[in-house]
Amino acid sequence: MMGAEEHTIALVDDDAFVRRALQRLLRSHAYEPEVYSSGAEFLSSSADKSLACVIMDQQMPDLDGLEVLAEMRKRGSDVPVIVITGFDRPGLRERCLEAGAADYLVKPISGSTVLAAVRSATIGSNGKRP
Repeated sequence: MMGAEEHTIALVDDDAFVRRALQRLLRSHAYEPEVYSSGAEFLSSSADKSLACVIMDQQMPDLDGLEVLAEMRKRGSDVPVIVITGFDRPGLRERCLEAGAADYLVKPISGSTVLAAVRSATIGSNGKRP
C-alpha cells in the first residue's frame, strides 16, 4: 500500500487559473495537490520532503522555476520537478533538464500530457506507478 506522499503533488504557479485547472485535473486522478502561488512560498513550506513530484511554472515574479529547482537541489531534495512554461525560449528546456528537471512542458498543455509527465516522473523516482 502506498503512503499519502506518493500521491501528493505540489503545484507552484503564480497564475490562479492554472493552479485551479491543474488542481482539478490531479484530484480527478486520485492525486493530492498542494498549491503554492510562488517559488518563495513553496520553498518556505519545506513541503518538498514528502512529495511525489512538483509541477512548477518557470516564469514567476519572485523566483523563477530554475532558481527554485536549484535551491531544492542545494537543500538535498531529489523530488522530481516538472517545469512548465508559457514563455519557451531557445536553450531553456536544456537548462531546466541539466538543472535536474524531470520534464519540461510548454503551455498550453493537455491534461493527458501533464498526467503522462507525472507518471513518468514518479515512476523514475520510486520505481512504482502511483
